[in-house]
Amino acid sequence: MLENLRSAIGITIARLRLREAPESVISFTSSFSSARSALIIMPLREQVLVHTTAIIELMRRKFPEENLTLVTHEHDLSLPPLLPRSTVIRLVQDDIGFFFLPRRSILDQLTKRDFDLAIDLNLDLVLPSGYICRESKARVRVGFIRHRSDAFYNFAIQLNPVLDRQEIYERLANCLEMF
Repeated sequence: MLENLRSAIGITIARLRLREAPESVISFTSSFSSARSALIIMPLREQVLVHTTAIIELMRRKFPEENLTLVTHEHDLSLPPLLPRSTVIRLVQDDIGFFFLPRRSILDQLTKRDFDLAIDLNLDLVLPSGYICRESKARVRVGFIRHRSDAFYNFAIQLNPVLDRQEIYERLANCLEMF
């Protein structure tokens, strides 16, 4: 119960902070094909590299490894061997505040870089990842439609509840390739 209250307060704080940064109107027609750098936020609550393979492979084909930044939880050691020249930022529990918002130290690491594309691979709305996605200042911020997710993403994908995780990520990869 207390965790739900903290999360609700965190979402309210995030929405208040983020409303000061107005959204610009963009065209999605060539948004993915013209992107030069990307931020990928891996699922933070579990290790699902095997399910996200389609997205990782798409990003490896599209971007030079030096232009990829990945955010993952502290225990995920699977990414550096796959993308040795990419930047991997590990979120530890101390990086998340009481209301589930990332601390300034993490946001400072991200704002030093320019991103054209940010993809949040969390299927549920995970407040730290949504907030990081929005604060990345990426022109295109991709996430999944959930309650209140509109504050964090400007390109939202509807989840099909009958699909398993791997199929969801494969469809996301196919969707992104269309642009």
